[in-house]
Amino acid sequence: MQRYNISPSLVKSFLTVLRMQSHTKAAQALNLTQPAVSQHISRLEDLLNVKLLERSRGAVVLTQEAQALLPDFERLERSIDMIFDKARTVGHEDQQTVRIATPTSLVFHLLGPVLTEIQGENNQAFPVIREVDNFSVYDAVRAGEVDFALTSMTGRDAELSHITLLKDRPCVVFPAGHEIDGKGEVEIDEILPHKLIRPPPDTISNTFINACQKSANCQFAYAAESGRLMTFEVLVRAGIGVVILPGLSAHLIAQNNLKYRPLKIDSVYRSCQLIKAYGKRLSPPAQRLVDAIKERAKHLAIEYPDFLVS
Repeated sequence: MQRYNISPSLVKSFLTVLRMQSHTKAAQALNLTQPAVSQHISRLEDLLNVKLLERSRGAVVLTQEAQALLPDFERLERSIDMIFDKARTVGHEDQQTVRIATPTSLVFHLLGPVLTEIQGENNQAFPVIREVDNFSVYDAVRAGEVDFALTSMTGRDAELSHITLLKDRPCVVFPAGHEIDGKGEVEIDEILPHKLIRPPPDTISNTFINACQKSANCQFAYAAESGRLMTFEVLVRAGIGVVILPGLSAHLIAQNNLKYRPLKIDSVYRSCQLIKAYGKRLSPPAQRLVDAIKERAKHLAIEYPDFLVS
């Protein structure tokens, strides 16, 4: 393996194809040609001697090997992005960059509305958002790669302060007109005849599935596996299977002919937290964001009582 020949551009092309679910769209986003993006991924696979991506009914999905390597690819991407972030602010003391790590669902429900709200307040914050939906979020905060993070990971770290923002229940997402289409909570027994899209082992969605199986003393069948919210949506929309997700994530993707229902299972939920380095003093723009996010979380519990735990 030629370990020193792995260019960040190869990793960037791989991650962009995964996120965009299309080589063509990834090429447009990266300002490259589609053949160039394909060559980048082929080159990366050759260097690592593993297959990274495959297709399932039109969806781009990770191989088992790629699942194992994904956190390291994302860590490399964050490190390169951080260099450029810092370079852009050198010599511009009036520009206060606020770096935030967060999963997509919390951008949609918490961070996005807050940024819209404070835009008219002459706020000096320039948010740089890093999408992180696994335990690497703790590494990013400890290493100072971000000022604070929104996360649903449940680990604890003595170096970090944890503020619980809200808790959401597991929900099942399915196409409109599906056999489990209906109102109110859905019983676990109603899902058993249908194959699931399986999430990676270290995710809250996988924790939900294990809790359901233990509660009903059963085993689900699986149709595919993915670690990306966008890929879940594509697979469910294609009729590959249904997916169990936290309520905020389910609400985010259950649009355009997709629906969701809360699962009937007691005392199972995702805890969404705001974390930062213990004792870290945030800049005034960053602190303004944190305060507004806390306030927004209170309103969400009122807005979505069907899947948020009070």
